[in-house]
Amino acid sequence: MALPEPLLEPVAADVSREERLLVEDALRALPSEQREVVYLKVYEGLTFREIGERCGVGVNTAASRYRYGLEALRSVLEPGGERR
Repeated sequence: MALPEPLLEPVAADVSREERLLVEDALRALPSEQREVVYLKVYEGLTFREIGERCGVGVNTAASRYRYGLEALRSVLEPGGERR
């Protein structure tokens, strides 16, 4: 799945450009399966059932990819994470 440019268009306007770039870089660093599920859930608002149908996986697989993707994002973006 190709992600739209700019990736973070729906993000709130009060987020700094630097923060946007950090989040975008972190999203791009995710494995493609996790990135796709996180994008579909957060930016398109799909349910795990809808994501599973679109990605050709079960609901539980979609949910676990989302969970692992969020964990990876947190590890990078939270204070004290890999990039900070």
